[in-house]
Amino acid sequence: MLPWKKKKTTTKKVEQSQPLAATKNIEKNLSELVIQSVHEGIVILAPNGNIRLSNPAAEAMIGRSAEELSGMYFDSVINLLDKTGNRISETRNPIKIAINTGDFSETRDLDLVAGDSNKVTPVSIIITPLKDANPGLIVTFRDIAKELEEEHERSDFISTASHEMRTPVASIEGYLGLAMNPQTATVDSRALSYLTKAHEASIHLGKLFQDLLDTSKLDDGRITPRFEPVEIVNLVKQYGDEMIPNITKKGLGYQFGSGTVDQQLGGGKRIEQIIYASVDKAFLHEVVNNLIENAIKYTNTGWIIVNVKADNYNVQIVVEDTGIGIPREELTHVFQKFYRVDNRDTREIGGTGLGLYLVKQRVEAMNGRIWAESELGKGTRFIAMFPRLSSEAYEQQKFLIDNQAEQDRNKI
Repeated sequence: MLPWKKKKTTTKKVEQSQPLAATKNIEKNLSELVIQSVHEGIVILAPNGNIRLSNPAAEAMIGRSAEELSGMYFDSVINLLDKTGNRISETRNPIKIAINTGDFSETRDLDLVAGDSNKVTPVSIIITPLKDANPGLIVTFRDIAKELEEEHERSDFISTASHEMRTPVASIEGYLGLAMNPQTATVDSRALSYLTKAHEASIHLGKLFQDLLDTSKLDDGRITPRFEPVEIVNLVKQYGDEMIPNITKKGLGYQFGSGTVDQQLGGGKRIEQIIYASVDKAFLHEVVNNLIENAIKYTNTGWIIVNVKADNYNVQIVVEDTGIGIPREELTHVFQKFYRVDNRDTREIGGTGLGLYLVKQRVEAMNGRIWAESELGKGTRFIAMFPRLSSEAYEQQKFLIDNQAEQDRNKI
């Protein structure tokens, strides 16, 4: 081919690429302009967690300039605390979770501390994947201080109202129970059916008021966990066994299993089967029972399966069912307050809409995290994960608690 022809072809390609490159630059500049102008804090991360871009609102919340943030690993400059004022663990850090697992659910119970002034901002954190030529994550920090203040006022009202209503509702439930008892009252079958429905409604109402009261106390920090080291397999089995009568009453099967991840997958490695964790027993009791109760409610045939497994760092409590399942688009919402999946399969099933919210609150209060996996029409799996204790840490914590208990007894 002649030289002048080659030159012409090359010139044509350059001419075509220049408008395209200019358009991309304009789009990039417009995107950055929008990010810089919004009032919510926005940080864009590379896939490895390093900060690529931040806007002024985020820089003010984090307490660092754009130059200081650029290229830094997020966890070295974004200081997140839980409700107790402690820095959150990796297993609860929503940004770390999103990077490792792709879980992009919203988090509302953390505080962001500015590095330059120690100013604390309660934030809602929303993480979304960045799908363009440069993949990564968009992390949005929304200041929810005013929302929390309004929620606190509502919570005070709900707490007071629930407390006042529990006594009369308990009285109604008690008298209806007496009216249904053939040893204390005589009623015909038709009246008995009415009384039975009224009694069930009063039990539901009492459960609603108790859940509202618990929600208010957990939200306000009036209920806090009392940690103690436990052998978690036997404890979860004990709590699960309590629910067997309810499971069999509905005609469902029940199975409990435990072990390490390697043992359950047949890895052939010899790993200690005793699994320790530091939890609040009352909180864990509520978590296990509520998850099983939820599984019973949404399972018509098949099995409820509870499993405890662990690796070197974490313990997982898995409650699985063969029920109706949850649509994929609903999974990120099931732990929200008063949220209920609305379809023809769930409308007939009672509930307060607070059970899974309370489960999540209790799990996170114990430095854990919880998520759901589901396939519509096949079943749902809830996984609660907590930090695992080594044998040495278990013995040390147990010794300190026993020693403190002995000192307290001697003071009496």
